[in-house]
Amino acid sequence: MESSKNTILSDRILGWLAWFLVGVFVILLTSGLALQVVTQSPLYGVGWLATILEAAVVCVFVVVGVLIVSRHTRHPVGWIWICLSIFTAQDHFAWGYAYYGYIVHPGSLPGVNVLIVWLYLQVRSTLGLLLITLLLLLFPTGRPLSHRWGLVAWIALGVVSIATLISVVAPVPFGYFPFPTDLLVTGEPARAALGPLWVISSLAATLCILAAALSLLIRLRRAQGVERQQLKWVAYAAAFLPFGLIIMNLGESRLDADLSWVWFLGLGLVFIGFSGIALASAIAIFRYRLWDIDIIIRRTLVYGALTATLAVVYLASIVLLQGLFVAVSGQQSAVAVVISTLVIAALFTPLRRRIQNDIDRRFYRKKYDAEKVVAVFSAGLREEVDIEQLSERLLAVVEETLQPESLSLWLKEE
Repeated sequence: MESSKNTILSDRILGWLAWFLVGVFVILLTSGLALQVVTQSPLYGVGWLATILEAAVVCVFVVVGVLIVSRHTRHPVGWIWICLSIFTAQDHFAWGYAYYGYIVHPGSLPGVNVLIVWLYLQVRSTLGLLLITLLLLLFPTGRPLSHRWGLVAWIALGVVSIATLISVVAPVPFGYFPFPTDLLVTGEPARAALGPLWVISSLAATLCILAAALSLLIRLRRAQGVERQQLKWVAYAAAFLPFGLIIMNLGESRLDADLSWVWFLGLGLVFIGFSGIALASAIAIFRYRLWDIDIIIRRTLVYGALTATLAVVYLASIVLLQGLFVAVSGQQSAVAVVISTLVIAALFTPLRRRIQNDIDRRFYRKKYDAEKVVAVFSAGLREEVDIEQLSERLLAVVEETLQPESLSLWLKEE
């Protein structure tokens, strides 16, 4: 009885701690954004849209984290999302505070140098790498796949500690960062001596994340039932990340001169991926409509392939028709756009059915075969009049589609 009271009390304390951290997050993020507006210095100098999008994503993180903690106080995934949101919020605060106290009004604010170093460490994502590694290792059960896989977390902690120490003693320059980081004035000798160790620690941190991702894939391969559906949700949301990163790299060449819409499109997909992973983890842990993910994946495959095919057909038809009009009349015509639009409208339904059948045959073979058997049975049902033959065919269809362990048919007598 006493232990149950202590458990309830500790759960309440943890719940209060979660809401306290939410309050800290709100203060850090709002004050950080306000300082960036006052100093006209969006985070990392990238742009206001990127800063606002990142702020929106971390708001999703903290909401998901506190929802998970409110229902499952001791589940580590909820606390990881809260910590990620707080680290990102203090990143915004440290940037605005340091920019105001070092560039806009030098010497006007205390502790600027300390915040610059902390911001530098956060920009290098040392703590973020550790939290992401833990998230991949512990989802969805809150425990690693085995004790051996748990060693990856300890290795990541050691690597992050080494990288943090090197960043303080011999900071490595990077990208757009207008603040001094070599506060210990160690200079090039220390950087040259510790540079190889920094490269090794960075590589080890990357390997830790890859190992954690591998453990998640192994867990997905071994999982059955509910756990498999939980992992499917996160895998679906994470699929947006590689596409976003590829698109961002394509638009990176114009980043110095002008933030191109291509780069922003990739950034949007990355942010959708991160916020989607957080939401998917909440759905998975709450086990809310888990089996809907199969429908979502199927429709995404169908309509994604359909959209890409129609876009290619539309552009190709416009190019061909415009070339034909130029060859005949010597000038372009809006009729090409009208004809291309009509072609797309006519192709939509038959093309959707064809793509859906192809995807069902390739990825949902059992479902496709079952639907095909039921369709054949329904077509023959109109011509069948013998009750015994109809019963036999019905039992055969049920056995082929559902494959039950035992099967019997009961008919109500008149």
